[in-house]
Amino acid sequence: MSGAPETFQLTGSETLTVTIDTPEVLEVEARWNAGAKPPPPHLHPSQDERFVIHEGELTVELDGDTRTVRAGETLDIPRGTPHRMWNTGATTARATWQTTPALRTAEFWRAMDAARRSRPTNADGVLTAVAAAPILKRHRAEFQLAVPAPLERTALAVLGAAARVKGYK
Repeated sequence: MSGAPETFQLTGSETLTVTIDTPEVLEVEARWNAGAKPPPPHLHPSQDERFVIHEGELTVELDGDTRTVRAGETLDIPRGTPHRMWNTGATTARATWQTTPALRTAEFWRAMDAARRSRPTNADGVLTAVAAAPILKRHRAEFQLAVPAPLERTALAVLGAAARVKGYK
């Protein structure tokens, strides 16, 4: 990584600052504001994730089970495992988050961050489905919704068509 570290605002409550960006690993310092809403269940088909919690706590749904991870704990998410995490606690949560291999994850986050500034979001600062669809379709190698693949492809096709009408690329 060269120059100043990049920071991405993925939702109204989730901020990532890149600390390592190589083909092998993408590492970020992640922050989740207190009282956040859960993201959609998703998976990473070819990537593993590791979270080391430094402050606060995160609620995690991992392959159908829900639990809380707290400061001092580590969470590993194997590739292809449906999951989601968010901060239901009363204070900010902070973690080191590694994604291996990196693939185009930083590009995905960069696109989501940029889109949040020019496309509609909900009250929690999450891109609407139509606004996110072109980005999700382009980055299926890094991020997939945890729904059957035929349903996801159909939904992204329909939402993508609506996105094109609105001029989203």
